[in-house]
Amino acid sequence: MKLTGFLFAAALLGSCTQPAAEENYTRHVDPKIGTGGHGHVFVGANVPFGLVQVGPTSIPQTWDWCSGYHASDSTVIGFSHTHLSGTGIGDLFDITVMPVVGEVTYARGEENDPASGLWSYADRTREITKPGYYSVPLVRYGITAELTATERVGLHRYTFPASDAAAVVFDLENGGCWDKATDTGFRFSDDSTRIAGWRCSTGWAKNQEVYFVAEFSKPAKGISYLQPGEIDDSKMPRIAARYARVDFDTAEGEQVLVKVALSPVSIEGAKANLAAELPGWDFDATAAAADKAWNDELSKVKIETEDETSKRIFYTALYHTMVAPSLFCDVNGDYRGADGKVHENPGRDTYTTFSLWDTYRAAMPLMTVLHPERMPDIIQTMLHIADEQGRLPVWHLWGNETDCMVGNPGIVAVADAIVKGIGGFDREKAFETIRKTAMNPDRGNGLRMEYGYIPCEMFNEAVAYDMEYALADGAAARAAEALGKAEDAKYFEERSHSYRNYFDPQTGFMRGRDSKKGWRTPFNAFASTHRADDYCEGNAWQYTWLAPHDVAGLVGCFGSRARMLEKLDSLFTVSSVVEGGETSPDISGLIGQYAHGNEPSHHILYLYTMLGQPWETADKVREVLTTLYHAAPDGLSGNEDVGQMSAWYVLSSLGMYEAEPAGGRYWFGSPLFDRVEITVPGGTFTIVAENNSAANKYIQRVWLNGQPYTKPWIGHADVMKGGELRFEMGAEEKVWYCPDEPEAYADQRPAEEQRLFKSEAVEGEIARVCGLLTNERLRWMFANCFPNTLDTTVHYGEDEAGNPDTYVYTGDIPAMWLRDSGAQVWPYVQLCKEDPALQKMIAGVIRRQLKLINIDPYANAFNVAPTGAHNKTDFPQADPMVFERKWEIDSHCYPLRLAHHYWKTTGDTSVFDGEWTSAMRNIVKTLREQQMKEGPGDYTFLRTTDRQLDTRCHVGRGNPVKPVGLIVSAFRPSDDATTFGFLVPSNFMAVTSLRKAAEILTAVNGERELAAECTALADEVAGALQQYAVVEHPEFGKIYAFEVDGFGSAQLMDDANVPSLLAMPYLGDVERTDPIYENTRRFVWSEENPYFWRGSAGEGIGGPHIGVEMIWPMSIMMRAFTSEDDAEIRDCIVALMTTDAGTGFMHESFNVNDPTDFTRSWFAWQNTLFGELILKLVNEGKADLLNSITVK
Repeated sequence: MKLTGFLFAAALLGSCTQPAAEENYTRHVDPKIGTGGHGHVFVGANVPFGLVQVGPTSIPQTWDWCSGYHASDSTVIGFSHTHLSGTGIGDLFDITVMPVVGEVTYARGEENDPASGLWSYADRTREITKPGYYSVPLVRYGITAELTATERVGLHRYTFPASDAAAVVFDLENGGCWDKATDTGFRFSDDSTRIAGWRCSTGWAKNQEVYFVAEFSKPAKGISYLQPGEIDDSKMPRIAARYARVDFDTAEGEQVLVKVALSPVSIEGAKANLAAELPGWDFDATAAAADKAWNDELSKVKIETEDETSKRIFYTALYHTMVAPSLFCDVNGDYRGADGKVHENPGRDTYTTFSLWDTYRAAMPLMTVLHPERMPDIIQTMLHIADEQGRLPVWHLWGNETDCMVGNPGIVAVADAIVKGIGGFDREKAFETIRKTAMNPDRGNGLRMEYGYIPCEMFNEAVAYDMEYALADGAAARAAEALGKAEDAKYFEERSHSYRNYFDPQTGFMRGRDSKKGWRTPFNAFASTHRADDYCEGNAWQYTWLAPHDVAGLVGCFGSRARMLEKLDSLFTVSSVVEGGETSPDISGLIGQYAHGNEPSHHILYLYTMLGQPWETADKVREVLTTLYHAAPDGLSGNEDVGQMSAWYVLSSLGMYEAEPAGGRYWFGSPLFDRVEITVPGGTFTIVAENNSAANKYIQRVWLNGQPYTKPWIGHADVMKGGELRFEMGAEEKVWYCPDEPEAYADQRPAEEQRLFKSEAVEGEIARVCGLLTNERLRWMFANCFPNTLDTTVHYGEDEAGNPDTYVYTGDIPAMWLRDSGAQVWPYVQLCKEDPALQKMIAGVIRRQLKLINIDPYANAFNVAPTGAHNKTDFPQADPMVFERKWEIDSHCYPLRLAHHYWKTTGDTSVFDGEWTSAMRNIVKTLREQQMKEGPGDYTFLRTTDRQLDTRCHVGRGNPVKPVGLIVSAFRPSDDATTFGFLVPSNFMAVTSLRKAAEILTAVNGERELAAECTALADEVAGALQQYAVVEHPEFGKIYAFEVDGFGSAQLMDDANVPSLLAMPYLGDVERTDPIYENTRRFVWSEENPYFWRGSAGEGIGGPHIGVEMIWPMSIMMRAFTSEDDAEIRDCIVALMTTDAGTGFMHESFNVNDPTDFTRSWFAWQNTLFGELILKLVNEGKADLLNSITVK
């Protein structure tokens, strides 16, 4: 039975493919994506990274036909065995084979004259394209052509009509676009089943040599050699000719197979390649093997998505990343070097088609993940090229350095392999090659070394060249660091800053600069003159960001992160018009002036993650993934560029991208798929995106192998080990990491001789805890924070009687708050028994506090001496020892809490002398007065201020209260005035503090009457709290109010400062299991609390003291202190680690969306409180919980 037309093509497709099963990933590949527009992708048959790319070549040889194929054109001049994919320059198309019937003209021909050449229209409606297989009917000849391939052999199957004039023509004249044949010919043979020859040409590759051997499945009727002359017997067996016609007689539907093996070395090499790779004639088996080769590679990445279109785009992109680099050696290993010589087998495979200016950005990094087994040979190839031509490749093609594009991209590729620890090559030699290449004065680099930058009047594309050189120097510095070469690292790191010379602070752009440091004028950031201005295939808008190796330096150029972000935002919103008469066609895929269609823009979206705004990266990455990549011929926004455009899609759709050249890490963006499994040397690396959708495109949290992960990137080594990276996705903008994370965790403590107080017990505890913490970040923070009070705020001395007397600053304010000082030294009390000096110091704090209370029981903060330092507007005038006279209940409670804890821990009663009993009488008297049973009393406070809560209303008396047994606190622990005078958490603290005082007064002093008075007052306040402090909330049920007035008014909120509602169990004021507290805790950590803030940087409680959207770390700590849930505790620790702005210290507060916007860089209370929290967790056996947080 004879099969023709569509039935025949369908039958072939079935015979050449595996059943459409889920595991066959080739079925998701559409090779026609990128064949329209400016994609320039290869269409045809090949295997991954094969030397041969056999496919159709069309008549037009202009820019959009660089691959030989364009969706808009259906002409075919033949099936060439070498093709480029996605380049902007045309070359190759070597050894073109065309099946014909009848007489033809041996030329490329023109479409307007059907008889002008070999060409035929292809019936694209019946064309079949899939990995490793291509088929198309040739309309002119009634022939159906099928193609498949091995690594070095193209296999053709032509189904002919009945004819006595059927033939296969070998065309050695027509190469790709600007390629011209220089020497072509055939080796004469009596064997009618074989033909061999060579093609030498010049074009992009100046001196290209291709050798071939072809075999036919049936003997030829005759072989004719045509142009430029007939057979010359004197040169036998070589025949100088451009074409050869191999004639056959064919029956209807007869299939003639042709095998064509290539070699870059010799005809003998091609012959050996053919024998080794394709000795038989089973076309279907060969196609199946090619399909399997592709499936094996494609299946290294398994994605899960319900979106079949996205799946087709993804696997096509992945397919496109594996066309090149392509093999460039014979099966015996021999290859033709960059020196033009044939080199014998070096013991590895040799590669070519290094489009490094494009591919160092994403395609080469992707290869290090998916094809690590090939990387040693690829790097060794580059090193041998350097040996042969004196420097690493820039754009290497078939043994030729084209020097196409700018910079030293070969340095980046080799440095990346060094940084990632890839083996299989001499790393020392590799770095020496990097150094030699970086010091090569060619291509403008000599000018750069002379002037410190490339003057624009001396060298074309000076800005682009210099910025790429700087970027490569940054990569060299990273490689030097990896190899322990400190001097080299320093040199190249410093030289990598040369790009800064081009930054014009007036315009905010990188701009050409002449040898006298004058700016290029006139200047237009939107202008482009293709390959004839200061940039390369771009303009100032695109090149201003080309410093991903030195983002901190780029921030410095702009003056601040905020200014850089503002400029970066404008990149996407300005006009997309590129101005000029000869603009670069490569500036495409525009969003504003962001040009995704060309490589210099590819890292830009990830700058947002580097700068602490990952949601902006997510927004824009998703926009590019879903609007600039399509499952259509015009599915790419620019040239495919040998896999780079597709590699960007592959990596970005996985949720990560290597934005820094040779950075060894992948920055997070926005994963497109719900689940991805990647085959890596360590097994499987799984990426899970939970709750992922078009709306939920923002990363909320990250987990690595089940542990919280607080980095915006993942290291290459972690990917290659295998494991699970889990993204929690959501619709809210979030930052899950510290954008200012230091490169190294340097000790932030003062020098030892500058520390104010030294405790052996505290130092020992620091060493013990740090020894248990493997979490390097947390260990660093604990070591910085826990001793901060001792290091910076404790001033120990003795009074005239020789008693300890300790004055404690709160931090950056040189005053002693009774509350703060009591909290600051609290964590050290537990260590007093081990350190007599520490015990004396804390005894001195207690003694000083008691003296200060006796000076003025209404004051909250005091001077070190009677200096009179205070706010000069405060009224009434206070004692010169008083720094601030704000009445706060906790100013009494914290000293009592400290004294009781000290007594219980040490047994020392020496502090409970006459000063103590006097202080207690003053405390009880003051608390009684502030119950307001005898009227408002004498205490008032007024201050001239623009802050509402920094003074009191009603001429300093505050709002009225009803005397119900509660105690008024004029101010909160935040030093803000209360609205309703009965501050509930402070009243709770008063109850427990009075009971502690009564215990001491009874046991130590025998002051039973005063003790009874304390107990009675505590009982009264406790009863009043139950009656007046509990309110019914519509959502949370019975909760404690923050403030009440006894009249029925209540303030439902919480402030971060302790005592707070949240902190009551921490202070021991209520049981953690108290049902009302449980409800209150849920309330205060919700948006029902007016001072609970949630933003991109985190969530927590603030207060009016600093203002809106400012979170106090203290609230996060109190959440952890009062938590019974390990997951909640861990979340709190993560939040504290990622919101310190990289300082290693706690701050008073930080902006809910930007932790670098913080108040008080030196706040000892919060620092020591953090240390107390970590110590508590370690002592409770939760070191493993703390260590489970991944920071490196």
